[in-house]
Amino acid sequence: MGSDQPSEVSNLVRRGHAYARRAEYPKALEAFSAAIDLEPVDAELYFHRGNAYAAAGRPGEAVADFTRAVELRPDYAEAYHNRATAHVDAGDLDAALADYTRAAELDPEDPDAINGRAAVYSRQKNFDAAFADYETAAKLAPDTFRVFFNRANAHSALNNHEDAVTDYTAALRISPRNARAYLYRAMSLEALDRTAEALTDLSTALRLQPTSAEAFWQRARVYAACDEHAKAVSDFTWLLKLDPKHGDALNLRGVSYAELGEHAKAVADFTRAIAIDPNDVAPWFNRGLSHTRTRNTQAAIDDFTKSIELAPDDPAAYVQRGYAFHELREADRAVADFTRAIDLRPDSGRPYFGRALANRRKGDLHAAVADASAVIERNPQSDSAYNLRASLRHQLGDLVGALEDHQKAFEIDPDDAATLNHLAWIRATCPRDELRDGAAALRDALRACELTNHEAPGYVDTLAAAYAELGRFEEAATWQEKAVELAPEASKADYESRLTLYRAGQPFRDPPPEEPQV
Repeated sequence: MGSDQPSEVSNLVRRGHAYARRAEYPKALEAFSAAIDLEPVDAELYFHRGNAYAAAGRPGEAVADFTRAVELRPDYAEAYHNRATAHVDAGDLDAALADYTRAAELDPEDPDAINGRAAVYSRQKNFDAAFADYETAAKLAPDTFRVFFNRANAHSALNNHEDAVTDYTAALRISPRNARAYLYRAMSLEALDRTAEALTDLSTALRLQPTSAEAFWQRARVYAACDEHAKAVSDFTWLLKLDPKHGDALNLRGVSYAELGEHAKAVADFTRAIAIDPNDVAPWFNRGLSHTRTRNTQAAIDDFTKSIELAPDDPAAYVQRGYAFHELREADRAVADFTRAIDLRPDSGRPYFGRALANRRKGDLHAAVADASAVIERNPQSDSAYNLRASLRHQLGDLVGALEDHQKAFEIDPDDAATLNHLAWIRATCPRDELRDGAAALRDALRACELTNHEAPGYVDTLAAAYAELGRFEEAATWQEKAVELAPEASKADYESRLTLYRAGQPFRDPPPEEPQV
């Protein structure tokens, strides 16, 4: 019997390895345990069973077996190394560090222990020690994929993406079919704004590993950031087939649908994302935006209110709800929301702009001017704020100030059709002779109409007024007839009144404003 025992142990070990290769870990553990029963003081048997426990995701039992192996053979470097790895899996990094160090001491020429220790140092944010070990490991084994891959990960964690790309590239030269290296290099390339290269790497990763949810997620995000929303939707859809409960993918697919104008699909995705995680503010906020764009204003208010409940210190939802209240002509509630947003983010011009609109609707023009001025203070390049303040000054009778503000908006963006139209209208129709300039009015009105393909009735109306200011009444009447055709029904009578003037050879003048209010 005794002479047959080594053969039986060998058979059990072979059987255990065969089961382990097929990922049949319970059977592998049974075989190795039977071998241990026959040879309870053989360190290698505990080592083999420890590896099977580790592969089965049972790091605690793996540590126990590797411990028994090093008790039986104190110079067993591989057992120290694998126990270190099991400690990492169990979350005990200090113990892992000690074991990797002992393994390296026992076998100084083995790069794996040095590389493993470097990875632990990286996780502990001790990057100086990590890079020193990676350097040593690279010298010991210059053709080892994991040394360069792990060092690249450390560079990436430090946002040293140029160095990360260099190391990922070195790793891929050694192992050119490693999907994860392409995926991670893509993320560093994206951080470096090398978007086309990132997309190429992500596509390669998916070709090598077609069911990689992470690669679909990253490529979809990059497509969305590049405004390629149809491609983003396709990738998010593949990801959701792999992981139907991926709330972030539903939210971002909803954003891409919204950018494509498919708001019904967007709302459906945001609603599914909310069902998965009702405490995630993003889909509530984004669904509110889609409701706003489809003029479902009360639903938008409800979603922004929930967003505020979940993130009360974020001004964005107050701003959006403020605009929704403004849309419903609830000016006081709009002002309250914009004011709260200003309190939370006083350096932002957007809530001031919204409050200016709401104050104008309330009839508080001086407060509206102050708010428009606050926008300009925070963003001197805001042509829309200059145009808004100009219209408010016009209402207050400050025609000089209005013209100056429109002119400033023009200097910021000389091809903005609305600004050109404002300038042309004042210069063609202003009741104050010294502010009119027919030639300049015609120049700006022609450009505004060119930019809008002569299809905006208000701009064509201004063009006709400019011709009339120059005394070219036949051309003024021709263009005013077109303006009447384009005008909405509610505005036709006003447009026709100017047509009557031009046919009679008279220019149009805006009624004199009241004296400037102070």
